[in-house]
Amino acid sequence: GKRVRPFITLATWHAASGRNILTAGDPTPEIPDSVARVAMAIEAFHKASLVHDDIQDDDQFRYGRDTLHREHGTGQAINIGDHLIGLGYRLIHATRDLDPEVSIDIADSMSTAHIRLCDGQGAEMSWQQNPDWDITPLDALQIYSLKTSPAFEAALYSGLRLAGHDLAHSDLVSNFCRHVGVAFQILNDLKDWMRDHDNKMKHGQDALALRPTVLLALALKDASAERRTDL
Repeated sequence: GKRVRPFITLATWHAASGRNILTAGDPTPEIPDSVARVAMAIEAFHKASLVHDDIQDDDQFRYGRDTLHREHGTGQAINIGDHLIGLGYRLIHATRDLDPEVSIDIADSMSTAHIRLCDGQGAEMSWQQNPDWDITPLDALQIYSLKTSPAFEAALYSGLRLAGHDLAHSDLVSNFCRHVGVAFQILNDLKDWMRDHDNKMKHGQDALALRPTVLLALALKDASAERRTDL
């Protein structure tokens, strides 16, 4: 994968702790063990959610390879996802040089993100079971803000909290990450429709699975009655 979320944690910590600005070609800076572990934790949580999401959606490919449940069976894939969740929390709490209050705050942020992710995924699956053909683009974006944005918020918050920066407790973090997460999901939807050779391999999986995407909502919004019936 792209490892965007752990990069956000590392980059935010680096910037918020007042270190020198880095440019392309600079050597990788020294990363404290506690910061590295938290960055790995957010990636472990993210990968766990992908494994379980692929099972729920019965996706065929992930990162250009067969999804884990197709390759090893549903039971093993669920177990792998659960293992990654346990690994994520161990990475946070087993760090000796991390202040206990900081550790608790980061774990709380990531668990909150996990719950909101499940809320968003649950809303998506509920819509698939009982489609509402009056879905608006805003409805789809609200699902995105639950399903995709929380992990970005946890990653950004963790970097700020590790650096002891006051911005960690600002509403700006959640507002910023809400937009980033929604934009990230829209880009993902576009790649699914046009085919993503580095990831899903097969295009149109969102439409085939009847997911409440903003693309579907926009198509329904602008379609004639005949076109809506076709859709």
